Amino acid sequence: MASDDSAKGPVRPHKRGAAEKSWYLKPEIITFGILFLALPVFGILAYRTIAFQIAEVMNSFNSHPCIFSHTDRISGDVKNWDLTGLSRSRENCGAGAKSCKDYSVVREDETFYMNICRFVMNKPNQCTQLYGGAANVPRSIGYQTADGVCYYMGQLATGKWSLLDKRNPSAGVKLTYRGGSQCDGSTDRSTHYHFECDPTAGVGRPVAVFGDCEFVVRWRTAHACPIQTSSFLSSLFWVAALVVLFLTLGFAYNVKVNHMLPDWEAVPQIHTIRHVGALVTIAAVHAWDLAVRALPALEGAGAWVRDRVPESLSSRMGFGG
Repeated sequence: MASDDSAKGPVRPHKRGAAEKSWYLKPEIITFGILFLALPVFGILAYRTIAFQIAEVMNSFNSHPCIFSHTDRISGDVKNWDLTGLSRSRENCGAGAKSCKDYSVVREDETFYMNICRFVMNKPNQCTQLYGGAANVPRSIGYQTADGVCYYMGQLATGKWSLLDKRNPSAGVKLTYRGGSQCDGSTDRSTHYHFECDPTAGVGRPVAVFGDCEFVVRWRTAHACPIQTSSFLSSLFWVAALVVLFLTLGFAYNVKVNHMLPDWEAVPQIHTIRHVGALVTIAAVHAWDLAVRALPALEGAGAWVRDRVPESLSSRMGFGG
């Protein structure tokens, strides 16, 4: 009596299909892979723009941020400046905190003491003697001193950034403080820092002070050179982040509310995601074929990729079956 196996007829050679493959490239996995890779990449590329936006919000709770951002109305390009490195404080002076000094400029018989984005750390001796002690000296971003004379040059809370030259943003930035000591009975002293872009200057230092009531401080520094960024990169990052958030919340909603199984089918717009992944796969494999024709040594790797393409896509690309 013939066995059951013989009754079934000759055994056909088994053709390896997707079920036997150790794993294959699902279109949805490709789409999610691109999305999750793009998110950190765009984030890194747009880091400065995003960091500046966050810093501006956080610093708005303080008296005066030490950054400035300018958006071109025509091109939309964003230029950022970070002059935090010019600000002196006891915290960033390290082990030599006690000897950390404010910036100073001598003009004839006058000495100007100043700081950037912070109050002057050490109140000059002329001021403490004139006011009867350091506690009585008004806090300021700078002091104008001479024999028996001490005037404060502006209030930290009044700090305002602007471009040094609106027609040429790359020239540098200007920082203005107002509300200093009275000058001529009706005008308060003010200080205008002119930070000029010089990539070779490093931090630099104030080199000259001009004026009597409205002080103009000239300062050449690399920190006055703009950091070129693009609002396009920032937009890509936020779009990718919103897509990830939408998919995550939609998946949770479908599982919890619609009682769907926690698998690919619970992902919102899964059919669109698969379609996008399929198009990317087709385009990538065809591009690889072109590369193999130019460099035959890549043929082995190309076969490895083809072996992991789903049958549904293989037939559409012309190398499956």
